[in-house]
Amino acid sequence: MTSNNKNNIIIVSDNSNILETLVSKVLLLRKNDCVIPLTYSEVLAKIETEKPVCVLLHECKSREITIQTITQIKELNPEICVILLYEQNDADFILNAFDCGADDLCDVSSENYELVIRIIKALKTSSIKKINSRNEDLLAKNAIIDELTGFYNYKYANDLYEAQLLKSIGQSGIFAVISPAEESKKNFSIEKLADAVKKSVRYEDIVSLGKGAKIYIMFPKSEVLGVEQVINKIKTNYGLNFNLKAGLFEYKDEDFKQIEKNALNALSEALFSDKNINILENKTETLDDWLTEESGETPKNFKLFKQTFNKKLEKVIAPVFYRLQKIYEEKLFDTKINQYVNEEECVFHLKNENQDSRLKIVYPGFSKIMVYIIHEGFDSPENSEISLPLSKITQSELIKMVENFIKEFRITSA
Repeated sequence: MTSNNKNNIIIVSDNSNILETLVSKVLLLRKNDCVIPLTYSEVLAKIETEKPVCVLLHECKSREITIQTITQIKELNPEICVILLYEQNDADFILNAFDCGADDLCDVSSENYELVIRIIKALKTSSIKKINSRNEDLLAKNAIIDELTGFYNYKYANDLYEAQLLKSIGQSGIFAVISPAEESKKNFSIEKLADAVKKSVRYEDIVSLGKGAKIYIMFPKSEVLGVEQVINKIKTNYGLNFNLKAGLFEYKDEDFKQIEKNALNALSEALFSDKNINILENKTETLDDWLTEESGETPKNFKLFKQTFNKKLEKVIAPVFYRLQKIYEEKLFDTKINQYVNEEECVFHLKNENQDSRLKIVYPGFSKIMVYIIHEGFDSPENSEISLPLSKITQSELIKMVENFIKEFRITSA
């Protein structure tokens, strides 16, 4: 049995000449890399004893045996990187190999350096997998990740998705809640559905458990059509006679609680209708349609204007102020950042030993708002006052305004 501190690399071929050539091609860069040449009949028995980080599998005469061996290696240890060394570039065979768990591929006649690069990449991938595995074990021990599915537990969904929204401020995406249809719940398996989801989503998609038999999936920077294709792929991967329902919501300015509520409403409609996928439109800005200069600032319209401003507070101003505070707290080290929002005024406040600056939004009534930018301190930039129609207070415009304010503050307080 080899030492645990070695990186064992197994090379498999039933052709002795090719096996010898492959071993000579692998130029070892470190003393603890150890190459073990094996035939197909030997490899499975050696997986347990040699504990390889990487297996180079030369295409067997029987492609069926090649695919079967990839599957068996992955079943014995999913963390092993399998590199398929193919004779002919056959698309169906290669795709089948990847479906069964192959991590990479390389032409068996490739130059030495190419094979070495693939192996180094595999060793790095193996190291990342081990770190991820340790992290997952720790998260599972603390019940942050569900041991059965490997997804984040619902208890932590709000923090998880809010953190993603904070990182991707200004970007839109699709949030999906999926659940088996009523007729498919009888023999439903959450483990099987979780496995189908893992095979279907991208690396950047974020999955957690919802309440009941629901799974949440956030698709950053995605469109409805692409998400619908993923939902259908999940259904296919689960298997025949399984009907999956999904509620989708296209988010942008909302916090997670609102996104969750909208997606669950969309799912409810799907569950009680013939639709498998139901989409709830984002109607955050619908009241802006009538906010024009010709709308008439008469007392009878005040209630509608006030309703629109309140929506701006909830959907645009508060989320933008909060997220920009979180972002710039990590960038402005010697500056205290405060922000608050209420029906009287909305303030974004920056202060350090040289400068004290406020961006203040005030709603004086009807279709206009006032923005006051006030700088106090040595060499402060000029203060400014801006009047804007409510319809101009969008997320992108507000982000631009606040970031320009921050830029003025940084220049003069440096």
